[in-house]
Amino acid sequence: MGSMAPLRVVVIDDSDDLRHLIRRRLELEGGFEVVGDAADGTSGLAVAEEAQPDVVLLDLMLGHEDGAELVGPLMRSCPRTMIAAFSALAPESEEARLRRLGAFSYYPKEASESLAVWLREDHERFVRALAGEDVVAPSALTRPRREHD
Repeated sequence: MGSMAPLRVVVIDDSDDLRHLIRRRLELEGGFEVVGDAADGTSGLAVAEEAQPDVVLLDLMLGHEDGAELVGPLMRSCPRTMIAAFSALAPESEEARLRRLGAFSYYPKEASESLAVWLREDHERFVRALAGEDVVAPSALTRPRREHD
């Protein structure tokens, strides 16, 4: 990836297996460094505050916790961090709520093979938005979906 610094990512998901899978997928893709992960909201917030990553990939179903409740605290403690929700919940019911809370992107877990590409594209838009450019936040609803059998 040349001299570009890797995107620094924190993953907050209650599934140990999924956190490991995301870490491996991003490392194999190249251009990413997973700088922390956590299984719950309290730990996730602490890890993100310490790491100040470029991206927090946030599961919405953290056991008994609603991951969306972390968006506000994450924005306050990591103001230059893109928050991307990553969930099995239907985007039709969750994406608008997350945007109102301040999340920048929403990725369906079933499309995790596209995660690295989407993170790169969306982070570039996020940086432009931080610089004051009028950008349209990406939408999981407009992304191509695989047909289910």
